[in-house]
Amino acid sequence: GSQTGSKTLDTITTDATPYQSGGVYVVGSSGFEMYNYVDSLAKSYADIVTSVADQLSGVSTVYTLAVPLSSGITLPDALYSDIPGSDQAQAEKDILAAMGNNVKTVPLHDVLMSHRSEYIYFRTDHHWTADGAYYAYEAYCESKNLLPISRGRHEKREFDGFLGSFYNDTKSKKLQKHPDTVTAYEPISKNISMECEEANGSKPSYPVIYDVAKHPASLKYNAFLAGDHAYAKITNEDLTDGSSCVVVKESFGNAFVPFLVDHYQTVHVIDYRYWNQDLISFVEKKQADDLIFVNNLSMIRSDYLTGRLAQLINK
Repeated sequence: GSQTGSKTLDTITTDATPYQSGGVYVVGSSGFEMYNYVDSLAKSYADIVTSVADQLSGVSTVYTLAVPLSSGITLPDALYSDIPGSDQAQAEKDILAAMGNNVKTVPLHDVLMSHRSEYIYFRTDHHWTADGAYYAYEAYCESKNLLPISRGRHEKREFDGFLGSFYNDTKSKKLQKHPDTVTAYEPISKNISMECEEANGSKPSYPVIYDVAKHPASLKYNAFLAGDHAYAKITNEDLTDGSSCVVVKESFGNAFVPFLVDHYQTVHVIDYRYWNQDLISFVEKKQADDLIFVNNLSMIRSDYLTGRLAQLINK
């Protein structure tokens, strides 16, 4: 395999003949999302994050994580030349290099590549698993000089029978026969509450790890934060140090956020697709120590989504 540092990467092989269906590249019992890098949108995303970091200089430290798709990490090696699209390692480099000096970039591509033979992405769905998100959390901790909590210390919950977006888009019999299992890790702190504000104005409360055992097959990813909310405030009563962070995310962030809960008294979670306030004044008002942008590469090439994000800083 290729080299990352001194570690030789695992090789992934397949006997399956790949085919395309509903925008998904299907290889045996795994689906992959095709990806095309769009330079203008990568630059505009970097400009937004840089502008936020510059405006919050002296208030909060701004971090950015650009999450690779499984097609850039767990695709069998022989198929990289076959799948249409762009090199995600290069895409991440370009996106992070475009960030200004006030942004702390947390590269994930090589980190995830070094675990590529593990179950770090779902096969029937486009999201990463909690284990994939855990390696990103470790990388975030490293950039902050924070000690990550080992997975073995967390209570583990498992929900089987997940058939996600790739199955819904392709209705592939092979994917249907091999559903995913969603593994979630409970925070180690015991006194945690999450209050949400939905786009429709309702204010429900949920546990950070939500019991989806009885949910339909397509909704098992809602184990993380009980799905997407315009805004969620997670309070850890076991901490009294006043620490707080704001996470700006789409759904990839849902599997990442639960790992942060043990480190901050308050975690504010903003889904920029549904939230309509001014981000700068929100972070200033909350006096958040850290602001973390967690976005997958597919979002960063979407005109609509980068536009939504831009609206939060141009109020």
